Amino acid sequence: MGAHAFKYLNCPRISPDVYEQIKLHTTAALRTIFSHVAIPMEMPEKSDYGDIDFLVSGPLHSPTSTSIDTFDWDDTVSLLKSALNTTHGRRGFLNFMCMYFAIHVPGHEDEDFWVQVDVKVCFNPEHFEWQTYETSYATNSKIIGSMVKPLGLNIDPERFYIRVEEMDEVNFPGSMIWISREPRDVLRIMGVDRRILDAQFKTKDELYTYFASTWLFNPGHFGARLAEENYNKRLEDRLPHWTYFIREWIPNHYPGYKFVNGSTEPDGVANDLDQHDLDLKAWNKHTRVAVRAKVFTLFPHIAVKYYTKRAVYVKELEEQRLRIMLMEAISEGKDGWRNDFPRPSVIVKQPEANSNTPEVMPIATGVLTPSMMPYDKSHTNYVGMWKKRFEKEDKKAENAREEEEAKLKAGVMVKAGRDKILKRLMVLNKSLGLVDDNAAET
Repeated sequence: MGAHAFKYLNCPRISPDVYEQIKLHTTAALRTIFSHVAIPMEMPEKSDYGDIDFLVSGPLHSPTSTSIDTFDWDDTVSLLKSALNTTHGRRGFLNFMCMYFAIHVPGHEDEDFWVQVDVKVCFNPEHFEWQTYETSYATNSKIIGSMVKPLGLNIDPERFYIRVEEMDEVNFPGSMIWISREPRDVLRIMGVDRRILDAQFKTKDELYTYFASTWLFNPGHFGARLAEENYNKRLEDRLPHWTYFIREWIPNHYPGYKFVNGSTEPDGVANDLDQHDLDLKAWNKHTRVAVRAKVFTLFPHIAVKYYTKRAVYVKELEEQRLRIMLMEAISEGKDGWRNDFPRPSVIVKQPEANSNTPEVMPIATGVLTPSMMPYDKSHTNYVGMWKKRFEKEDKKAENAREEEEAKLKAGVMVKAGRDKILKRLMVLNKSLGLVDDNAAET
């Protein structure tokens, strides 16, 4: 980070021996205050150091300090000043997540010689391992992030993601799907070993060769970035330790920022086209498909999330396009409308009087002989009563049959109409390029 936090103190660059001595002393002090303490790995072959960087998490004195707003900065700074035996310590002015301290070298307390110690806070212990990896080797994750971003992956201080390709340009944040926050998962996708996690690089050239060995590396990517004016301006400030790698090491090993003959494709699969014949955009497109396939192979549940998010977006996009087409087809105002459209004919069918119960007819013609018995008003006409009942039930059954026939007929009409609409939508989708012919047939 650079020893510039205490300009009024003499904080010269320190030798590797002093660096190791201060590192051990400060680590022991920090472990009395934090449950997690780590030192991000420095670039190899450094002859001196400007400061010593630490990453901490889980304050033992304040378990509720889980965010930048709830963190107990004042008490933590006081405890650290006491543990480090110094009066010089404060929270950062520009970098609010960091605390800065100036301490003496043990055994040289009387000398006007101070060493700056930078203590960065990781508020969530679950992110501690990821942030340790991300900040190691002069923030190596920025180089990795630069390589993988055109290939559909993203790295941030908490985890890494895969992006839905169709959503990249319209909703970049919404296109991301969290893959993992385990550093080893990044290395599995990159196809490299664990040396970057185990501090096994002795020289810078070993580290540079390690990054160039991944199948996601393309020298043309960095050549294209250097052609951008803003990237050149930010390079010295944001990636000073990687400037040599980008501006000198890559062109020395890959003249013109191009692959050499005999280069291989991901996982050693031979390519029909020589890399010299592939421009950067085509290489990115080709490799992005391979990256996506590898992610889905290593993390099958990510494939489900990916295609679910993609399907929702494609459906919304299709609905939006259809809505626009329909709105453009409908005339605005009074223009484009006609009043002479044919009116539909309405036919009203009168129900036919049809009784299933025949009329009771006399068995003989002529006038019936009156009964000799006197008429009894209490006599019940059972024949007429059952006739009316049968007629009522027959009418009810007939209505039920007509209702059932109407429902069946309506169902047939609805299905025919739906099939007709689906066929029209399928033709429209094919014309818009939303589905291919094979998908349309299925």
